[in-house]
Amino acid sequence: MKIQTQTPMTNASAFEPESSHSSHETSTPLIIPRHRIRTRVMQAIYAYIVSETPPEEVFAHLLEEMYEAAQAEAPHNAEFLKELYWGTINEMPKLRELIEKHLRGWTWDRLFLVDKCILLCGAYELTHFADIPLRVTLNEWIEIAKAYGTPRSSNFVNGLLDAIRRSLSEDPHSLVSQKAL
Repeated sequence: MKIQTQTPMTNASAFEPESSHSSHETSTPLIIPRHRIRTRVMQAIYAYIVSETPPEEVFAHLLEEMYEAAQAEAPHNAEFLKELYWGTINEMPKLRELIEKHLRGWTWDRLFLVDKCILLCGAYELTHFADIPLRVTLNEWIEIAKAYGTPRSSNFVNGLLDAIRRSLSEDPHSLVSQKAL
């Protein structure tokens, strides 16, 4: 199935919480914040999963414009976007296994798809970005869960990502054990 620009799944504004829109955003170009990048990457992962479209097409359709804007404004944010998306895509089976290992009373198939996407991205960020403090990663993905998930998603995401953090911090060779909280 191809991604169509008219569907809610690919219309970026359909994923944006109404409170995040402001006239200031459209009148003055600002550096694209990482929170917005995380949100858009989560949406792209969602589109990739539901549409079964090749990841290159999803990137071109949903992330390319933001990537180019970030490259012009703050190249480190562009690289963050690219690494978060491609890393999550490439390590999806491994990330799923890590998440499933920490599920208690749930199975992967029972999880809400948006929560799955948030957890996949959050687990990738947690385990691959040495420069981002653990607390920042956890807080960012909890906020995204509040905005896009169910009323219980933020608590679920918080508990699961924190369980992964605690488990990995016990391994002295793990990146998580070497990161600041």
